[in-house]
Amino acid sequence: MIDLFDELVLIANALDTNQIPYALVGGLAYSVWVELRATEDIDLLILPEDWDRSRAVLAHLGYKEWALPMDFPNIRIRRLTKLVDRSALVLDFLLADGGLREGIEKRVQFHHKQRSFNVAPPNVIITLKEGRMSAKDRNDIEGLRKLIERKEP
Repeated sequence: MIDLFDELVLIANALDTNQIPYALVGGLAYSVWVELRATEDIDLLILPEDWDRSRAVLAHLGYKEWALPMDFPNIRIRRLTKLVDRSALVLDFLLADGGLREGIEKRVQFHHKQRSFNVAPPNVIITLKEGRMSAKDRNDIEGLRKLIERKEP
């Protein structure tokens, strides 16, 4: 079984070592900002120009690109997958086009278990979730908006 946190540490170390800026988004970012929530994948926001380097760096950790690029009107996604025994871990890279670049430019460091991770600000996570709007996304947006309201004067 692949441990999500251990993999996140390996991925963050590899990206940091290679000076590839990233920001956590998705379920892990929601868990950082609002409350713990179960998730089975890792979602990272990266600059489009860093995709090829990211893919090459993470190939050394066993990640392969088996999915075709997913290009939607509001987001471009590139997926890597790692298989170990009968377990798979999906790593989705959301390319920070246009206004999403703010997620990289204004990322926040979060410290956990002697390691720092970069996390996108709540407003960027909301923007990403609004593009999909599943039931889980709607609940996450509500939690993130409450967090923002609490922080505003």
